[in-house]
Amino acid sequence: MIEIKSNLLIKIVSAGIAFLAVFSLSACQSITTTAAVQEPVITLQSVEIAGIDINGVQLLCKVEVNNPNPFDITFPETDWSFFINNNSFASGNIKNNQRIRARGSGIIEVPVSIDYINFFNSFRSFKGSKQAAYKLTLAVKIPIPVFEDRVWNLEYNGDFPLPQQPRFSSPSMRIENAGLNRADVVISINVENPNVFPLPAPVINYDFSINRNSFIRGEMANNRTLPPSSTTPLTLRLQISFTDLFRSFTALRNVREAASLLIFECDFGIPAFKGESLRFELPGSLPLPR
Repeated sequence: MIEIKSNLLIKIVSAGIAFLAVFSLSACQSITTTAAVQEPVITLQSVEIAGIDINGVQLLCKVEVNNPNPFDITFPETDWSFFINNNSFASGNIKNNQRIRARGSGIIEVPVSIDYINFFNSFRSFKGSKQAAYKLTLAVKIPIPVFEDRVWNLEYNGDFPLPQQPRFSSPSMRIENAGLNRADVVISINVENPNVFPLPAPVINYDFSINRNSFIRGEMANNRTLPPSSTTPLTLRLQISFTDLFRSFTALRNVREAASLLIFECDFGIPAFKGESLRFELPGSLPLPR
């Protein structure tokens, strides 16, 4: 009787051990499968111009990170480099203390600023060019041990606009309100802004000469803005006093008209063109009272 009970007990214990072994193996496989770490999917979403003005251009690069894992991951650290003609021009590093949630996604924003003065100082050959080609490289790293040796390398090639000097066209000069004592000289000129950003109206230094001798000098400025990619008419009005004119040029008292020359020098306030004012000459003739 005792032997039969012992055999039964042995069978029950053996069955229990077998059951536990199978359960343990199944649970182990389940844990291993659940805990398997998958690489995030990292893609370059876009690179676009976020802003542009007379000082420079601001680019914004957006990198999307998708986390397929059932746990949060640390937000990636990103090194970036900006190249012109395969020469490094700017670089930086983006860090973020946020986390990307389990089975979620996030966007890394990489701002890149290009200062036009520094750009032309480094690449003088681009003066006069309408745009410049560039290459942007990104090295994305996730600062957790399982990915410590993994770097996602991304690259983008594009172009950005360069500032252009405005241009003058259709100059004209006419005489208004002419009388015995004075006359108004009205000068009209069109200013073309070829840039994709607005410009302040120029500060104009002028010199109005009679028979090659300077008669009136001055400066004209206003608060107008020249819209991008447009042509804007500008007007300069000078008042000529014949009393002052004859006092300065006595030889003109016996002639009907005098040769005139108006010289413009304009500064549009573009830092990259500092010291490179535009010069324009407009010859004409001034009728004199008899």
